[in-house]
Amino acid sequence: MAEALKSGKGIAYIHWGNSWQLRSFRDFRHYIDDLIYIHDLPKVDLSSYAAVVMPDAMDAEAPRPYAGQLNAYLQCGGFLVVCLQGHADWLDIPGLEWTPGNCRDWLWWTKGERLEVRLSEPHHPITRSLPLSHMSWHWGGSYNVPQGACSILEIDDGRGSLFLDFPSLPGGGRLLLATLDPHSHNGQRFMPATTRFLQSFYPWLSSELGIVRPRRNRFTYLQCSHVPSEWHPAWIEESLGLAGFEPLFAPSDQLGPELLARTDTLYIPSSHDEFFLKSRAGELVAFLERGGNLIICAEPCQPWLPFMASFRAVPSRPFTNIKVRVRDDRFGIFSDLGEDFDSWQGIFGQYARGWSDPPADAIWLTDVGSERDPKPADWIWQYPTSSGRGGYVFMHNGDNMTRYPDHGPKKEALVANIAVALRKLSMGELLF
Repeated sequence: MAEALKSGKGIAYIHWGNSWQLRSFRDFRHYIDDLIYIHDLPKVDLSSYAAVVMPDAMDAEAPRPYAGQLNAYLQCGGFLVVCLQGHADWLDIPGLEWTPGNCRDWLWWTKGERLEVRLSEPHHPITRSLPLSHMSWHWGGSYNVPQGACSILEIDDGRGSLFLDFPSLPGGGRLLLATLDPHSHNGQRFMPATTRFLQSFYPWLSSELGIVRPRRNRFTYLQCSHVPSEWHPAWIEESLGLAGFEPLFAPSDQLGPELLARTDTLYIPSSHDEFFLKSRAGELVAFLERGGNLIICAEPCQPWLPFMASFRAVPSRPFTNIKVRVRDDRFGIFSDLGEDFDSWQGIFGQYARGWSDPPADAIWLTDVGSERDPKPADWIWQYPTSSGRGGYVFMHNGDNMTRYPDHGPKKEALVANIAVALRKLSMGELLF
């Protein structure tokens, strides 16, 4: 269970091994405490969880062998969330009836049309977090509204409900039941409304349960070189502070489990001791495995992390080779920095002069080198783990980024922009 919740109950997420379910878990892992394979349910005490989520993309028959356990969880006061495009007839809910059906045209959104759904009256409190636009794509059948249930979302003509809340079941349990499939389409990276649904739903669920999640705003700058501008670039504190971070400057000899336990994002400047960092590689990898983020400035000669490759310089002539160009800004890191963000006093080449090969699945963010043969000056990558909780690595193949850009309204804000992007990725506000 997540570190912040060791003293209390958290949220479990039951999956069937489906890639869409697993990808959605990875996206919103900040709000989920345990990942449970459905066929491992007999080994799990569900009463230890404040809520259990059964996402869509589940084989309709997979829950049936465990219906007794899931219903017992509800009957003993548990909070069960079920999304299923179909009839969850294994639920022990008297009077619950499902009717097959879907929207008139599931491509309505490409034709400027309106989906035939509306918020039920009176509006359920959840709609303060999930507006109608976050619940509008299509559905897989509809339910009646049995006694004791509250409808959240319904078909316009009153044919049925697509999202039900059973707030007080016998035994004190609670059930949220939807015929929507947000995890499927979010996991497929298809239909943005489904991503908005989950980005709203999981924070709401934690809040509804009284679970306070950390904001992942602890930023540590590792002090590696006693050159004053490298040791304590105090000017980055303002932009980090404005972005909600709590910056800490820590000498590199403090790098170890205690410092990393107090860090969400660790920044390593370009002038550093590769031998020392290699001696701490195990601790840095463990930090990534549990969801910590690394921002690395390096031109590695002796790569000091397992996924790191040696630095190679691009030809320095013509000079345009060392002008860095933004290739992919899906995370909004460079968009407000200005076109010449990589220049220093009008000179190019200090920001980056080469590249290192990124791992598979990394996203190549900026180009350096010739237009015909560009190389990745900056890339970002999620550290792969079996738990899906790996943190992110932002690799900058060049100088310390603390002084970039050196002009404009976002002067010296590049580091803060990167830290914000990593925080958003860690919390499901951006998707990798």
